[in-house]
Amino acid sequence: MSSDLKSADVAIVGGGIVGCAIALAARRRGLSVALLERGRICGEASSAAGGLICAQYDADADTPLFRLRLDGRNAFPEFAHLLQDLSGLDIGFSRGPTLGLALTHQQRRHLLARVAWQKESGLDVEFLEPDEARRREPLLPPDLTGAAVYPDGQVDTQRWPPVVHRALLAAGVHVHEGTDVIAVSARPNPTVQTVRGALSAQQIVLAAGAWTPDLLPRVPVVPSRGHMLAFDAPHLRLRHILHLPGGSLAQRPDGRLVFGATKERAGFDRRLRAGAVQEMLNRALATLPALADCPLASVWTGFRPEPTDGLPLIGRDPRSGLLLATGHHTHGITMSWHTAHLIARLLTGHDPAYPLHPFTPTRLTPNT
Repeated sequence: MSSDLKSADVAIVGGGIVGCAIALAARRRGLSVALLERGRICGEASSAAGGLICAQYDADADTPLFRLRLDGRNAFPEFAHLLQDLSGLDIGFSRGPTLGLALTHQQRRHLLARVAWQKESGLDVEFLEPDEARRREPLLPPDLTGAAVYPDGQVDTQRWPPVVHRALLAAGVHVHEGTDVIAVSARPNPTVQTVRGALSAQQIVLAAGAWTPDLLPRVPVVPSRGHMLAFDAPHLRLRHILHLPGGSLAQRPDGRLVFGATKERAGFDRRLRAGAVQEMLNRALATLPALADCPLASVWTGFRPEPTDGLPLIGRDPRSGLLLATGHHTHGITMSWHTAHLIARLLTGHDPAYPLHPFTPTRLTPNT
């Protein structure tokens, strides 16, 4: 290894935000941690994402995934403060409010039903008629049919890499960037084989996102390509994050307006698809007509880890002996710190004190 580290209590494969969160949670429990990333810390999906910390905007039923997202959203502020305290840098975290928009009468009916269910479930939500929504957010379009207010938030993901890297080092995590992992083995002696040498560990966590199947092929996670757009719009000031069917729009402190994203199973093809960009531009302009006069600053793609049944894989895989933390798809940032706490409890031999059965790797990686 690059720093002569040959062993650690925990080796974490994958330096996205989930793997980094697990590293910090494990260090808080006194474990020595080696974090291995083939590129740079938070250099893939974590920095390509829209950075929304959200749970309610598309929730119509009380499901295990919804509860995981809700608990993740509620846990995230602690993570944000920890990163800022350790790094001394601002990560651009802000709490809501968020507006879920309806632009047609059918979408209005759907939104009213969603709000009714969430209110009955004791969640913080409010339905707004179009005039009231435009009073609170003057940039909304004239054909708005309704909106719902949620207490979500956002983080500026393009600030992630240096902030998270600095926080890891301050916490005493051994960070190995540019270290491609060739193979992992949890039995009989847990070992991570890399292009730069071997590292032994008491336990290994596989948090490699969409690349997890490269090391454990039977894990049913595929790359989901997402397109993102950024507009230079310092003269526009959104008061809310905006959610609409097919995309979300958020403004960063420096004025950038970020819109995304598509969900496409296209393998690891990073190329921009012209039709996807056109569709996104049409949706963004329909939601915020004032964007028509703003420069389009950048367009990019990223790869989210999409599980075949829609649920992340969190827990120990009995066949390999590895701990898995992958498949968070579009909500990896939201669920990162909560997932980290669950994995850290498993690493230290404690009951996770959480209903993890729906997310156990055994449901999709059977022993047969």
